[in-house]
Amino acid sequence: MNSTSPSVSFQSPCLKLQALAPQPRLLQLSRRQETSRARTKPLHAALGADRYGGLNKANHRDRDATLPSSPLSDVIHEFYSSLNDKNSKRLDSLIAPDCIVEDTAYYKPLDVKCTRIYFKRLMESMGDNVKFVIGEVCQGAEHTAAVMWRLEWNGYVIPFTKGCSFYICSENGAVLLIRKVHIFDESPLKPGKWALNLLNIVTYLLNMFPKMAEGFLKDPEAVVQPFVKLYNFYVEPFILPFLAYYTHFWAYVARGLTVVLHILYSLFKRLI
Repeated sequence: MNSTSPSVSFQSPCLKLQALAPQPRLLQLSRRQETSRARTKPLHAALGADRYGGLNKANHRDRDATLPSSPLSDVIHEFYSSLNDKNSKRLDSLIAPDCIVEDTAYYKPLDVKCTRIYFKRLMESMGDNVKFVIGEVCQGAEHTAAVMWRLEWNGYVIPFTKGCSFYICSENGAVLLIRKVHIFDESPLKPGKWALNLLNIVTYLLNMFPKMAEGFLKDPEAVVQPFVKLYNFYVEPFILPFLAYYTHFWAYVARGLTVVLHILYSLFKRLI
């Protein structure tokens, strides 16, 4: 990517991006707005790494000037560079010992042990040709950052692999370590205009059955438990042995048919 990031301005309890400075002749801020702006810490939005792992340039004309960096953005870039290079040692040096991951693909947050396994399996699944490409890095206060990313294979964007990650870092002496990661993956399902209709139906069902809704929202995995019990009591002890026997039966039948065909083929050759 060789295009600059557009200036963004929105209000959020977590992130507030730095807006363009207004022109004095066109706009005059009131005292209340000036006081609010003075108390707000400016946050910076910058482009991340390109598909080849290096920092993106500001524009086509100035290819030698890289975007300004900070200790927090350097940690984020180093993190994705370690994933792309499959460098697990360097990745471990960027993660705090108590680092946890909250991924929308999982029901519950991943603890410290599962987090290490998660990143290891992620690097194995990426192989040699799949790389992370960072779109924007929005740096917040108190060592927080939001990253827009996508996956590419040999420079081609892989469908349904875009996402956003929110990082919370902490100081460990003179270095910053990643302490918590929130990962929001792109959903392969695109309901479009039906999304609001589905939300309306879900809201109606939650309001109609409040007790069941409360139990489900407290423990979503509880819905699967009846099916697990059904499998443990009926499928595993009775149906699985039958299926195994059925599979072996047809294996013997296939072998018998092979022997019969060989005999018939031998007799046919002798007769001819």
